[in-house]
Amino acid sequence: MPPETGGYFNLRGDFGMNGTQQIRFTDSAGKALFSIPDNGLLCLFYGNGDRHFSFCRYLDQDHAEIDGVKYSLREFARRMEHNEISFAPA
Repeated sequence: MPPETGGYFNLRGDFGMNGTQQIRFTDSAGKALFSIPDNGLLCLFYGNGDRHFSFCRYLDQDHAEIDGVKYSLREFARRMEHNEISFAPA
């Protein structure tokens, strides 16, 4: 995770160690949770025990395409929280 600076996260340089861009997932308040590489997989956990794997593409530091749908990462987190779906790197 990037270093925290005064409640905000420094998102400059969204690249992993191998040079791939990183998608930085947050909660709905913008708190950094984890990162996955561009073209990585996200696992969604539903309340009934079902799991779904989603393909993720980096768009910019605040947006990603998740299963073909473009999201603000904070809006994606808000929707997941509202629907009681948790998510983590696959």
